[in-house]
Amino acid sequence: MRAYRLRIDAGEPLVIEPPNPLPQHEWPLQLRLPSSCCDGGIHHFSLEQADATGVWQQLDESLDLVPAQLTPWPALLAHARPPFPDHLSPLATEHQRSLSTWLHWADADGTPLPPELPLLQRLLSHPVRLDQDSAGLALPPGHEPGPDGSAVPRRPLALPIAATPQVSVVIPVHGQYAVTRRCLAALAYAPTRVPFEVIVVDDGSSDGTSEALALEAPGVRVVRHDFARGFNQACCSGAAIAKAPYLVLLNNDTEPCARWLEELLFPFEHWPDTGLVGAQLVLPDGRLQEAGCIVWGDGSPWNYGRTRNPFEPGFAYARQVDYVSGAALMICSHLWRQVGGFSPEFSPAYYEDTDLAFKVREAGFVVRYAPQARVIHHEGLSNGSDTEATEGLKKYQEIHGPLFQRKWAHAFSGATEPTYDEAERIKDRGIRGRVLFIDHDTPRPDRDAGSHAALVEMELVQALGYKVTLLPANLAWLANYTEALQRCGVEVLHAPFVLSLGQALAERGGEFDAVYVTRYTVAQAALPLLREHCPDAKVLFCNADLHYLRQLRAACAESLEGDDAQRALEAVELVKRQELEVIRQVDLTLSYSEVERGVIEAETLGTAATAACPWVLEGPEHPAPLAGREGLAFLGSYNHPPNRDAVAAFLAELWPALRQRLPALSLHLYGSGLSRELAEAWGEQAGVVVHGWVAEAGSVYNRHRLFIAPLRSGAGLKGKVVAAAAHGIPQVLSPMAAEATGLRHGQEVWIARDHQQWLEGVNLLITEDNTWQTMSTAAHRFACGHYGREQGLQLMRAAFERLGLEVPQ
Repeated sequence: MRAYRLRIDAGEPLVIEPPNPLPQHEWPLQLRLPSSCCDGGIHHFSLEQADATGVWQQLDESLDLVPAQLTPWPALLAHARPPFPDHLSPLATEHQRSLSTWLHWADADGTPLPPELPLLQRLLSHPVRLDQDSAGLALPPGHEPGPDGSAVPRRPLALPIAATPQVSVVIPVHGQYAVTRRCLAALAYAPTRVPFEVIVVDDGSSDGTSEALALEAPGVRVVRHDFARGFNQACCSGAAIAKAPYLVLLNNDTEPCARWLEELLFPFEHWPDTGLVGAQLVLPDGRLQEAGCIVWGDGSPWNYGRTRNPFEPGFAYARQVDYVSGAALMICSHLWRQVGGFSPEFSPAYYEDTDLAFKVREAGFVVRYAPQARVIHHEGLSNGSDTEATEGLKKYQEIHGPLFQRKWAHAFSGATEPTYDEAERIKDRGIRGRVLFIDHDTPRPDRDAGSHAALVEMELVQALGYKVTLLPANLAWLANYTEALQRCGVEVLHAPFVLSLGQALAERGGEFDAVYVTRYTVAQAALPLLREHCPDAKVLFCNADLHYLRQLRAACAESLEGDDAQRALEAVELVKRQELEVIRQVDLTLSYSEVERGVIEAETLGTAATAACPWVLEGPEHPAPLAGREGLAFLGSYNHPPNRDAVAAFLAELWPALRQRLPALSLHLYGSGLSRELAEAWGEQAGVVVHGWVAEAGSVYNRHRLFIAPLRSGAGLKGKVVAAAAHGIPQVLSPMAAEATGLRHGQEVWIARDHQQWLEGVNLLITEDNTWQTMSTAAHRFACGHYGREQGLQLMRAAFERLGLEVPQ
């Protein structure tokens, strides 16, 4: 019988005794874990088995959170006493995110914290109380559980009600004031910079809801129904008095989370055809309730993703959907009025939100799901334990289903038999196909120009009607960088949900119409797997730049001799073979540089298909004025060797002469990846100011008089150069920096081929205002005309057409 053992965090192994006799089927593993790992932290587990020779082989491994206690959260709420251990709550992540956002804003720009933050924290951490909850605490009128659980008078809630709101939040309620109060507390607790108003529609409550709101929720507007008309008409009554351009319908048994209004607004700002947006609804135990909804071909609705993990990549990106739940949705107020709001035939409740989505689409708009607009939904609390009322409403689900299906039968499409596999296929509405992007890392556009290019290319492919999935080779989730992509509709595959490129392609390779690979080192690893798992997909290879050409130029710039030169040339030759082998295997190679496309054609004797890769810039409508600008500026990632070499050579060979000619001249160095040693060495030179990384590159182009790019090596298009042109800042460039940009010497830029020309160009553009203004205008005009989005879209369209991929006409 072979032995088994478990190794925790690479420590000493624990022996596992298998059953004796060993059963033929699977057998459960039971092993008491050492107390040292029962600490609420994440631990690495490796299951090993000895082979026939006694050598231990790993069977499986995992990273698992090992709790320090096993009492379920609901049991703690029921049997413990306040203050509750909030860090153990399934919603602890969301509450912590709200608190950290408030603290960040307060630190960054002095945004005041909510005045009643301790009260809000208490209301959201205590159990949800229902009016009819016989097991709950008996409380005097106007009281609620205090910090230690004993009864305290309810205090007013200070909601940040705006006089000129951008969003009107309409909350229909029927009884259950404690639930409504908790929802209002959540509105005040969730950080948002979006000005909003709150309208509560009291739909025939008999528990004094309206009176309590008047005393305890100053600023909240209240609409009172004398009798219960139902969810449908309650929403319509609230919407009728809304003042803001956007309308949110929100159940009172919900808790909006940090920046929820920003996230609901984003699709309207990013996609002008957006008419209706739904939040990601999360259950109180942290599982997903809904990530957008599907209507099947027979008209039956489906809540996509129910009880799944809301952080799974498939639920974490924005997309078009069939409909969104009325528990938390946003719509343009004018569109709500245009389509007539909720249709009265679906009163008092059920199918009104589904019908609204179909009316929005019929009006020519799109329904979208915003995954980072997270809203906790305490499902079913609106009616509490009023079984008779709940069952009375439920009958309308059966009545309104056939009514909806008759009304919209002409608009249904897809399978009529709901299955999980088919749901995965049809969940992405409004797409022409699917494209997988593979890159070495998640793009970080404030760090390097290549990341900007990657984002542009994904957006252009989306504009052609394709869903984009990104698989970074390092599988890293990079917080706001990853979330920015997901917000824009890019599905990002990352660990721990995907643990290798091979796994991802084996599981999903068949769904992609094309694969877009960037960097030859990534393509080397990916191509064998692509041919195995995606045999029908077209493979596009973004060359970025010819690495071997860049290495060759770097070697030449260093003036190497003897053995050093020979080794450098051997390294160049190796990269050249590898790079050209990738180019020969793919269906189409995209390059930013006409020069490099010519090199590829020559090296492959015309057998490798190439095409122009788009580069798109969005500069200001007009360049910033000359007044107030000063000094020279350079911007680039110093992890990129040509940038380090350029600055070092410039400081050594040109800067002393420039300072001698222009003693007041300053040089400002910006960019990521700068080591402390280089920053200190460069910063010691007179007139040199080292700024390091800057969040917004536009501020660099707008602040300084002249941009320089003294590159001695490199390849491809230099993103910083065309970005500077788009902002209208005159530039002095080396020929290497100007290559492939189309910018012309003496018109849009000054191209300096030797030291004397560098001195002349800098002196001219620093001292001659008229020359500066003429070149600024010309550069801005050139960049807008050659690097606009429409030009980029046409290039990407041409590439797809060349491969026989469908594109819009």
